[in-house]
Amino acid sequence: MLRIDRRLLLHLDWLLFGLTTVLLALGLMTVSSLVPRLGLRQLLWLGVGGGAALVVLSVDYHTLARWAYAAYGVGLLTLLAVLALGRAAQGARRWLSLGPVTLQPSELFKLVLIAVLAQYLAGRQGERAGWDRVIVPLVLAAPALLLIVKQPDLGTGLVLVPVVLALVFVGGARWQHLGLLAGLALLCAPAVWFLLHGYQRERLLVYVDPSRDPLGSAWNVIQAKITIGSGQVWGKGLFGGTQSRLAFLPERHTDFVFAAFAESWGFAGAMGLLLTYGLLTLRGFEVAAGARDSLGSFLAVGCTVLLASQALVNLGMVTGLLPVVGIPLPLVSYGGSALLTALGAVALIANVRMRRFA
Repeated sequence: MLRIDRRLLLHLDWLLFGLTTVLLALGLMTVSSLVPRLGLRQLLWLGVGGGAALVVLSVDYHTLARWAYAAYGVGLLTLLAVLALGRAAQGARRWLSLGPVTLQPSELFKLVLIAVLAQYLAGRQGERAGWDRVIVPLVLAAPALLLIVKQPDLGTGLVLVPVVLALVFVGGARWQHLGLLAGLALLCAPAVWFLLHGYQRERLLVYVDPSRDPLGSAWNVIQAKITIGSGQVWGKGLFGGTQSRLAFLPERHTDFVFAAFAESWGFAGAMGLLLTYGLLTLRGFEVAAGARDSLGSFLAVGCTVLLASQALVNLGMVTGLLPVVGIPLPLVSYGGSALLTALGAVALIANVRMRRFA
């Protein structure tokens, strides 16, 4: 039976869990108002995710990190299995079916990659900073990124890039190394165009010129903007949204849930949601700064950047500030694997804070 030392409970981060609970409640209400049957399923996933979060909290993060390399190996094999045996949907092969349950391994692998990079970089603290602080993390991340993009799941791959770079930065990489790496990335950027699938290129083109295909590739973003604007200042109410409830807005309960939320709660509610994400991000960095050791700090930084970057990419995508890449809004969008990952990230941050004096 898993048990948590009562002394550790004194340091439980109630602010972190309060902010998380607000996001979960808003997401559950929004999804339930749009598709009631999916709201019930999301509630079930919330129960599973809550149980998983308790497991993460009950085990010292040092113990969890010691299993990082083994989990990394299993994770890569799972990503390979997705390409060979995964379930295909909407032109992508990202899911594994385990009886009645369907999981997206690339989502869960995010936490594994954070753990393995944090474990490696923490083990190099105190040594002279060299190219190994940059090259080894990139080598560890590259196979996973390639397998994820191959599915194709460009959105998850893009979200992992700032996570890896943030960990490399706080892990002690020199500015010269990072500058050279950035220069090489810029030189190679044009070649990425030729590696993209046709629909991915089209998304970039309509991002530059939405009028290029208003009834096709640009439809989602155009409808999202209309939906957000229709909410005006105070919104139409939880069950009063017309754009979202009448299905003008595609993916209203997953990738574009923010637009549906803004229609229901208006500009005021949307700003409140953004404020909640901002406070959650600041709290995560505060935990990282106060961690008892470098491993805890790296874990908290990785998880915080993961949640923040995913939220930023999703919000940018929905509002037309970024191209559409298919990324859920953490803790709010419908989706079991995404919810498990987000709750796991929050639990890891809380784990680090609980044990800062242990």
